Amino acid sequence: MIEEKYIKSIQNEIEFIEKTFKNESFIVSQDVEFPINKGKISLFKANDSKHIDFKIQLQNDLDPKNITFKKLGFNEKCKLISTDRIFVIPVEGITKIKGKRFIPTDTITGEIVNIYDEEFPFVTKSNFRLVLKINEENFGTMFLGTDYSCDDVSYGLGLIQLSIENVQYHIYRHKKSKEQKIYLTIECLDATNFQNFKENCELILKSIGFLTGNWHQNEHYFFSYTSNDFKLINFLYYELFSNSIITNFEIINPTQFRSFIQTDPKNYPKLTPLLFPEQILSTLINKLKLKHELERAIELLIEGNEITSPLIRCSTFSVALETIVSLIHTENKAFFKPIKKTKQLAPILKEFHKITEQEKHKFSELEYSSLSKKITYLNTPFNKDKFILAFEFYKIKLPEKYNLLLNNRNLFFHGKTPYEEGALKNNIHDLHLEANRIHMLVSILILKYVGYKGHIKNQAAYRLESESFYNETERQVEESAFYNI
Repeated sequence: MIEEKYIKSIQNEIEFIEKTFKNESFIVSQDVEFPINKGKISLFKANDSKHIDFKIQLQNDLDPKNITFKKLGFNEKCKLISTDRIFVIPVEGITKIKGKRFIPTDTITGEIVNIYDEEFPFVTKSNFRLVLKINEENFGTMFLGTDYSCDDVSYGLGLIQLSIENVQYHIYRHKKSKEQKIYLTIECLDATNFQNFKENCELILKSIGFLTGNWHQNEHYFFSYTSNDFKLINFLYYELFSNSIITNFEIINPTQFRSFIQTDPKNYPKLTPLLFPEQILSTLINKLKLKHELERAIELLIEGNEITSPLIRCSTFSVALETIVSLIHTENKAFFKPIKKTKQLAPILKEFHKITEQEKHKFSELEYSSLSKKITYLNTPFNKDKFILAFEFYKIKLPEKYNLLLNNRNLFFHGKTPYEEGALKNNIHDLHLEANRIHMLVSILILKYVGYKGHIKNQAAYRLESESFYNETERQVEESAFYNI
């Protein structure tokens, strides 16, 4: 069987990104008369900036006290009209304005973070591409993807194929060698509506950020097309998202894992079975669309990686742990019940309620309510037991070190640490390692929740082994740098 090799091109998109908003001039048009109406606006986009700069030449001088978003009209949608196109700046599309502080002026400058073609297809189904700049040359090579070519450059690996709510997506990178720029492209091969595409792109980037530690955001260039050959760009939608989170705090590394499990390179296993399955990535994204708790847990992990305080990292990751455990418990309550013989327990609970009702007059209303609730939830596990049971549910046997760590999670919720009061400053290094371990425990549960079977990287042990290697010490690391789950 001959496999299809995907041939891609984003040359038109790159040229569009590099040329659009480069000293373009328009006339401002609004339905309501504001000072900016009919003013001449010029757009400037520097290569290294994360927004579009603008300069408006007003028709009349304006007093400094009238230079506000509301008085200028920037709290309303406005159009920018030129001879060949019409752009729309939506409400909150401008985040910064500036004029002279003490004397009247007819010139206003500022920054645009959201702008789009007037005819951009927000309602009708279309094919879309998202293109954004990244600084990750090997993006996508940890996934069980496929080879492809893009604008005369061939890649042996890196095109990821996903199915999200039965819409097919391709994700791939392309390096423009002359400028040393790397572009990431997400495209939908099936027509869909823009809101779905935009949300799915965010979930794709977030899911990959969970696995790699790198959540690419910054500027998003969305393009629309009439067909999935992507040859002719119809319209553009530009938006500046939050700043990217780049920590390289990966939990999957097939190449390192291969060398870890077999020291003799002659006997290395094939890399293909160790790559992260595209199907699991699709499952993760589809789950995120349905389970907001799962999305919150992943966001806590990614954003927690950027935190410098180990105490706050531990607390943040402990909240993520609580979130994913609660989700698993909610969907599998029968497994978590301490007493499995529920049929035999039911009449006993009924009798308890009956006795309590008969003796109700002996208690205050608050006491009776408390007693009644305790009987109702008699077969609910203690909170600390839920965490151990969550791993048992997925048949994950944790080393004792991690069981103890699970028991410490409540300390972080109350601003405490496992150390004696006043000893935190002397244990910063170890507390960072504990944060890494909690991160791994949360990651294990998330990965098992979506059906993953494979390796996971233990950043705490990997860090200790790296320190031992570079410092040439003989410190014994009592945990593994990788685990099979």
